[in-house]
Amino acid sequence: MQVAIVGPPLSGKTTLSNLLAGNSGDQPYGKEMRPGRQDVAIRMAKVPDERIDFFSNMFKPRKTTYAQIQITDVPGLSASTNGSKADCSRFLSYLRTVDAFIYVIRAFGNVPGALPIDYEIDPISEIESLNLNLILADLQVAQNRIERLEHSRKRNADEEAELELLQRAKPLLEEGKRLDRLLTPEEKHNLRGYAFLTLKPIVIVVNLSEDQFLEHSYPGKEKLKAYLAEHDIPLIELSAKIEAEIQELPGEEQKVFLQEYGITEPAIGQLSKKVYQVLGLISFFTVGEDEVKAWPIQDGTTAKKAAGKVHSDIERGFIRAEVVSFEDLKNAGSVAAVRSGGVYRLEGKDYIVKDGDIMNFRFNI
Repeated sequence: MQVAIVGPPLSGKTTLSNLLAGNSGDQPYGKEMRPGRQDVAIRMAKVPDERIDFFSNMFKPRKTTYAQIQITDVPGLSASTNGSKADCSRFLSYLRTVDAFIYVIRAFGNVPGALPIDYEIDPISEIESLNLNLILADLQVAQNRIERLEHSRKRNADEEAELELLQRAKPLLEEGKRLDRLLTPEEKHNLRGYAFLTLKPIVIVVNLSEDQFLEHSYPGKEKLKAYLAEHDIPLIELSAKIEAEIQELPGEEQKVFLQEYGITEPAIGQLSKKVYQVLGLISFFTVGEDEVKAWPIQDGTTAKKAAGKVHSDIERGFIRAEVVSFEDLKNAGSVAAVRSGGVYRLEGKDYIVKDGDIMNFRFNI
């Protein structure tokens, strides 16, 4: 899973990405790219999962592997477009490789020395401003492709259908509308090769000041919730500053302060659930003394395709999958009890994997 954190300058993107990756320092780790003078820092965030913790305690494996989210902290979009045309193109091309966007919206206006004291926060305007940057980038792609197709003297049937679809999409973009809200699932599928930015799902993170977090209130809150509900966009409200400060404390003290602030689930837990939700993902698990591992897959994936996530040879030589649900194993207390209780079952290649399934694949190549 690859997600890009975007937002206006001073919204708290870097603080959030450090927090999600468990890195409270100022220096990013992982690879970087520099479109113009702007840094794109890539971090890996472990997806917390109590089921992995349970398996690890049960099997005492030599290795425990959580699912991970690759988080890219990108510059403010308004800043990123100030470079050369080549730099901007490279920057936007990189964004097309991610699976989803996290919009970080600042709910506080009092940034000393950076924003006017009377600066008014309008979360919806900030979201629509971010959307506009992506819409304009998609419009350029659509225009270029339409021109090439229209000047082609010999278009085949597929290209004719492609041209017709792009000609429907272009006016929507010209009106400042995201494609994901307007096209059918089949049309979105047919446009997947373009990696349109406005077809990628988004999660909104409203970054609150300490006072706003404690008061559960910020400017434009109710209008924002109504707007997001209308467009079916998930929302997370948090204070990256509070959580970053708590993260620097020793483990036991962290628990005390999380309880004091009423934080029942840290940011990475909230965010990973929303990312899974918008991308339509679930997790299955492989367990044993060698390794306990979570495998994110698309909801609706068959057992044979899930086997391919582990290794292509297992998919190619797939015979059967031994399957037990997390709840059944947890209730039974051991693999032996599961087997003797008759809840360990064999499934064929067309079995649809469910969230929490523990799978052992039988194969022969």
